[in-house]
Order: sequence, then structure tokens, then C-alpha cells
Amino acid sequence: MRLSLFQRFLYFGLAFLILYIEQLPAIYLGTKSTNLIILLIIAMLLISGSTLYLGKRLGLLKGFKLLNFKKAWGAICLTCLGILLVAKIGTIVMIEEGITNTANQKVLESIHMNPIILITHSVIMAPIVEEVVFRGILMARVFNSNSIVGLIVSSFLFGLVHIPNSIGAWIIYSGMGLALATVYRTTKKLEYSIMAHMFNNALAVSMMLFL
Repeated sequence: MRLSLFQRFLYFGLAFLILYIEQLPAIYLGTKSTNLIILLIIAMLLISGSTLYLGKRLGLLKGFKLLNFKKAWGAICLTCLGILLVAKIGTIVMIEEGITNTANQKVLESIHMNPIILITHSVIMAPIVEEVVFRGILMARVFNSNSIVGLIVSSFLFGLVHIPNSIGAWIIYSGMGLALATVYRTTKKLEYSIMAHMFNNALAVSMMLFL
């Protein structure tokens, strides 16, 4: 599907509009009010569902029934291993820099979120929205799903929105974006990158909650 420059510009604007909407609940993430917690969870689930619906309408998603195949889980597991590898490399670099944690992780830990809010935000909403935006809209519409430039730009922007505070943090987040972009470029299935992103964030959230 060949798009005009104007259409690509509109898709670029749409991508950042979705990211902006995703950030709207952020000011309430640390709330202790039970009623607000319930409303916040509903809002994040609505954002997640709406984003999935938009992805389907734009032809970016075929359906999660694709995950019934062993090949799908092989690609997802390989992507998760790639993410863990770049995270390890990035962590080593951060230690050499004298930095103990990324700015993004510090923010999440300092808010002291309700566990259900943390899971809904980090394991459900963030992977869905970020994959539809960075891999779906940016790679497949603004650029082209086979474009090396699209792969690099989407990975860079993915790293940028995670507020990297060091070279190691850049490696962690841009490297994660590169791994997710690679599985999408290889398979053309956004469902794979969404699931890999969810598993990675679930691991990180589990460590925050239990350690």
C-alpha cells in the first residue's frame, strides 16, 4: 500500500495523539483512593481496547488466534531472549557509568502504584499502545514494514519516550525497540511483538512486586 506524504504525516500525528492519550492517566497513577483506582483501571482498559480496535481497523492486526501456532511462540520467545540480552548489556554499561537504575524505572518505583494499576498500566496498556504506535503505525504506515529506516527510527523513538538517562538506558530501551521491531519486520504480525512486550513487562513488574 503506497501512501502519499500527506497521509504519512497524518499517520505520524495519529501515532503521537495515541501516545498522548495513553499518558493522560499518568497523573493519577499514585492514587490511594479506591474509587479513583477503579476508574483509572477502567480508563486504561478502555484505552487498550480502543487501540486494539483501531489497529484492527487500520489492518495492522489479524487477531490473536495467530498465537495458536508453535511458530508464533518460537518467534515470541526468541524476541524475549533478545530483549533480555540487550537489557543485560545495557545494565552492565550503566554499572560502568555509575548509574544503578534507569530514569523510567525510578519514576515507576517512586510513584508506589497500587499493584493492580501497575499491572494494568505496564503489562496491558503500555505494550498494546506502544506496539500499535511504534511497530504498527510508524513502521507499517509512516514508513514501510520492510524499511530499515522505519525500523531504526521506530526503535530510536521507542527508546526516547522511555526517558533514557544514560548510554546504558539507551541500549536497554532502544535495544528492546529494535528486538520488537525485528520480529514485526520478519513476521508482519503485530500480535507477536505485543505478546513479547507483555511478557517482558510482566517479568519486570513481577520483580518490582516481589523483590
